[in-house]
Amino acid sequence: MKQWTFGKQIGMGMILLFASGILAAVLHNSIFLNLAWILYGLLFVIHPVYPEQAKFRYSEEGAQKIARMAGLICIAIGLITEFGV
Repeated sequence: MKQWTFGKQIGMGMILLFASGILAAVLHNSIFLNLAWILYGLLFVIHPVYPEQAKFRYSEEGAQKIARMAGLICIAIGLITEFGV
C-alpha cells in the first residue's frame, strides 16, 4: 500500500473539515465540527507525516514527534472549543 504524503493528508483533513462544516450548518448541530477536529488530529497521531523540508531541519523521529503533537493540538481544539452553528 502506498503511503500518504503530507499534502494528501492535509487535503483529506480539509475535505473532512469542510464536509463536517456543511453538515453542521445544515443540521444546526456543531458536534460534527468537534468530531471532525478530533478525527483530523487522530490522522496525525496514528500516521505522523511531515513536509519534505522538515527532514533538513529535524531528524525523522523529531519530525514525527512534532506531527503527533500537532495532532494532539487538533484533538484538544475539538474537545475544548464550542463551535456555534
